Amino acid sequence: MKNVFYMHKLSSIGGVESFLYYLAKKYHNFIVYYTEADEKQVKRLAQYVEVRKYTKPIKCDRFFCNYKYDIEVEAKEKYHIIHYDPLNVGFGTFYDKDFKYIGVSKVACDGFKEITGQDIELIYNPVEIEKVKTKKLEGLNLISCTRLTSEKGQWRINELANRLDREEIKFHWRLFTNKKRAFDSKNIEVLPQKLDVRKEVAESSFLVQLSDCESYGLSVAESLILGTPVIVTDLKAFREIGVNDKNGIIIDLNMKNIPIEEIVKGKEKFDYKIPKETWNKYLTDEIEYNPNELQKVRVLKRVYLVEENIHAKRNNILDLKKSRVSELEAQGLVEIYE
Repeated sequence: MKNVFYMHKLSSIGGVESFLYYLAKKYHNFIVYYTEADEKQVKRLAQYVEVRKYTKPIKCDRFFCNYKYDIEVEAKEKYHIIHYDPLNVGFGTFYDKDFKYIGVSKVACDGFKEITGQDIELIYNPVEIEKVKTKKLEGLNLISCTRLTSEKGQWRINELANRLDREEIKFHWRLFTNKKRAFDSKNIEVLPQKLDVRKEVAESSFLVQLSDCESYGLSVAESLILGTPVIVTDLKAFREIGVNDKNGIIIDLNMKNIPIEEIVKGKEKFDYKIPKETWNKYLTDEIEYNPNELQKVRVLKRVYLVEENIHAKRNNILDLKKSRVSELEAQGLVEIYE
C-alpha cells in the first residue's frame, strides 16, 4: 500500500471532506481510512478511490493525517496536514516529532512557524470542480454552504440579513447547512445540506462566507471558479486565494462597514485563477482502483441489499463491487473478508 489518507470522522459537511473528494477526483493512487463516517461522503469518495473503515494497524509508504491521529500506523513517511489557522484554532496535541507537516495555505504555514519555530511545506488544496450552464436568478440572491457554528460566522449571517431588511432591500438567502436554525429575517431559507450545489451557487448573486478564521476557504474558491462573486470577512486566507474588489466584497469582522449599495449593485464578470496545487509531488493520476472490481465481504447482520437484489443473512460471504462495499461498510452491514 503506497499512500493512505486518514480522517477520524468523515462528516456530512466540511472543508476537509471536500479536500479529500477533489484529491480523489484528480489523483487515484491512495486509500482513505476513517473511524466514523457519513455514508454519503463515503459513497462520493468511493467513485474514485478505495475507502475503508479502520479496523486494524495500517502499513503503507506514506501516511497523511487530517486532524485527529488515533490509530496504529507503520509508515516510511508520516505527514500531518494543517487545514486550519494554528494561531486562531490552536495547535497543542496535534504536534508529533515523528511527523512532517504540510500547510494548505501560507496562513496555515505561517501560523505553524510562529508557534513551533519550524518551516513547513505549502501545498494548496486541489479544486476539481466542473462549471454548470445556468442563468443568474433575478434580483439579489445570496447563498451560503456552511456549518452553523460561531467560528463560521453564524451571528454575522443574522447581522447582514437584518441590515438588508432595515434598508428594505428585497433579497433571498439560501443557507445550506447541517442543522436547522431560526433567523430573524424571513428572507433566509434554511435548507438541508447538499454535496453538489454547483447550480445553486452559479445562479446566485453572491456566495457569503463570514467566518472568524479560515486557512483556505474551499467554498469561496469553488464559487469564484463558477463565476459567482463572494461576500467574505476580511481574512488573510481569502485574500491569499484571490478574493479582491473585482470578484468580492470584503467586510470587517465587526460588521461595521457593510456596503449595502455595492451588494445591491452586484459585480461584473471577472477572471479568476486558483492557487496552483502540487500534490503530484506525492500522488499520481495512475488508476490503481476499479470501483467495479469485486471484493469478498462477510455480512454482519441480516439485510436485504436492494442494488444486488440479495437477501443476506449474518455471516454470509458475498462478492460485491468495491464501491458498494465501502458504502455498506460505512453502514455497519459488512466487513472485508480476508
